[in-house]
Amino acid sequence: MYNTRKSRFVLGIAGGSGSGKTTLARRLITECRKIGIEGELFSLDNYYRPLTHLSFDERKTYNFDHPDAIDASLAAKQLGELCAGKAIEQPVYDFKLHTREKESVPLKSTPLIVVEGLYALYFPKIAAMCDYKIFISTGMVTAVLRRVQRDISERGRDIEGIRHQILATVMPMYETYVKPTQREAHFSINWEGEEIPGKATEGLVRMLRDHFR
Repeated sequence: MYNTRKSRFVLGIAGGSGSGKTTLARRLITECRKIGIEGELFSLDNYYRPLTHLSFDERKTYNFDHPDAIDASLAAKQLGELCAGKAIEQPVYDFKLHTREKESVPLKSTPLIVVEGLYALYFPKIAAMCDYKIFISTGMVTAVLRRVQRDISERGRDIEGIRHQILATVMPMYETYVKPTQREAHFSINWEGEEIPGKATEGLVRMLRDHFR
């Protein structure tokens, strides 16, 4: 079902905006650390293009939900370096200014690498490095509520701007580009409500434990 390498395991998590990708990824890393498996999060949110050639007003109207908004070449290169046991200097994206920060952050190579993002299963080079692929789906109301909360608290956006973005780009791009990648997944999770799906999480942790045993 998945690659039986012992030294490294790359878990890919895709799904729509607000589906819970980052929350699940972080929980899995936390639970795996409890049983002695060191892991790091590799979020594709760090790989949005810098857009320094655009004015701030132009950046605000940019379609960040299209796959072209991601610097997939850099993401694939750096993920490959992590898989080869090398540390990387990962870019950091400023979602309030809609551009990449000048300073990067070090990210070490660990036995478990959890790749998460809208397009974790979309880009062939990235998907090919994932030993096991998960797709998270959730209802529209739940996803929208999660996105509104995140964008207001973490990204400095207002309700009107969020509403426009959801209608203009988030939903159309999900249907066109994100949702079709569900067919690439080994396992799909339907996540409604606030609680992390317990059985799915426990099953994934057991799978990872058995892989590294």
